[in-house]
Amino acid sequence: MENCNPSRVPMITGFVQQKEEDSDSLADEQQYQSLIGALLYIAVNTRPDIAISTSILRRRVTKPTSADWNEAKRVLRTADHVLHLGGAGNLQLECFVDADWAGEVDNRKSNTGYIFKYGGGLVGWGSRKQTCVSLSSTEAEYIALAECLHELQWLRRLVDDLGEHLMLPIVVN
Repeated sequence: MENCNPSRVPMITGFVQQKEEDSDSLADEQQYQSLIGALLYIAVNTRPDIAISTSILRRRVTKPTSADWNEAKRVLRTADHVLHLGGAGNLQLECFVDADWAGEVDNRKSNTGYIFKYGGGLVGWGSRKQTCVSLSSTEAEYIALAECLHELQWLRRLVDDLGEHLMLPIVVN
């Protein structure tokens, strides 16, 4: 992948809506599984920008297709882009949360994603498939908000244990 063209986005629009039957299966599943494992490690520890793409690709490790392999390589091609995680901001905790509605074609479940910024720097993030089926986009957003607020409560306790005092109220976008 050294001489490949860089990609600005880790996953093409509409990849999740593609049917799995639209592409032929991979001959070497182990290579795909190894790549997804490496991407998961990177997404959890250092790259929140590839978290949702990696999470979606992780769901297809049992019978990956050539389209899945191409998207996994696209995630690798985003490595040339610089991600700024810090900043010179005030010591305010900010939260951003979002959800899609029925993003999974096969089971109509939604995806949740959230990030936390403290002092302008990124301190936490998460991305996962929701456990229930939402009947509307509003319900999907409320479920995402509830998951995010659980994480926010843990983060508030952590900051308190470290002896810091958060500026209240905490803005949730």
